Amino acid sequence: MKAMDQAAPPRPPAWTARARQTAAWLLLLSAVTHVLQVPVYGTEGNVLGAAGFGVVYAVLGTGLLRGWPGALPASIVLPAIGGTLGVLRFLFLHNNPFSVWHVVLDLVIVPLAIACYLKGRAG
Repeated sequence: MKAMDQAAPPRPPAWTARARQTAAWLLLLSAVTHVLQVPVYGTEGNVLGAAGFGVVYAVLGTGLLRGWPGALPASIVLPAIGGTLGVLRFLFLHNNPFSVWHVVLDLVIVPLAIACYLKGRAG
């Protein structure tokens, strides 16, 4: 009976774990390509801002893989902001393929993170 009393907490469904890992790896990929803009385009303000988002995305991706508290909601909000800024950057500052790539990644990352977050709240 003691073994049943000390049962491990319920694990999330397999799809949730896969979705979380997918979002994490996409964030890490996005982090690398954000930072790679500096050697390609130089050190203009909008490029350095994008590289800064890359550093944040690296932390978020690592946090999702390691299960850090707060990483999941931050992985919803920050890529949504980053995607919006990426569209604005593309339209008004610097139309480049990196911006399109990053917005596409954000359009995948944010729904994955939302699904994981909602499933976690539903219990």
